[in-house]
Amino acid sequence: IVAPLAAMIVQMAVSRTREYEADRRGAEICGHPLWLASALDKIARGAERIRNPDAERNPATAHLFIINPLSGERMDSLFSTHPSTENRIAALQRMASEMASAPEAAATPKPAPEGTGQQPSGPWDRAARPERPAEPAKPRPNPWGRNPTGPKGPWS
Repeated sequence: IVAPLAAMIVQMAVSRTREYEADRRGAEICGHPLWLASALDKIARGAERIRNPDAERNPATAHLFIINPLSGERMDSLFSTHPSTENRIAALQRMASEMASAPEAAATPKPAPEGTGQQPSGPWDRAARPERPAEPAKPRPNPWGRNPTGPKGPWS
């Protein structure tokens, strides 16, 4: 009788841990943890305004959402599949402050010594290329053959 309840609690704890790990990885890939924190905040505020009766009817799908879709009226944080959004944002803010305080040398990968013959092993290991100055976009012809820089009226 107790085993299924214990298994459910462990499964939800693992799900919350995975959410934190996904946030951390996403912030590492993006390079801007505060951007992800801002997105989570916006999603959470939107989710609070919109009821999700399908998720309420089938709470087993809650783990598939970015933010916990359940209203929380019947649930405690112990049984939640997601950590609170406030905790996720706080973790991302800590990560941003750690990234800002880290020395620049530690964040920059060191190149392989010359003569070792080592090549980059994937797209993440490529040396940064100098960016070309952005050229202004050239107008492209549209399907009707009109001049895109000409008059913009309906009969032009």
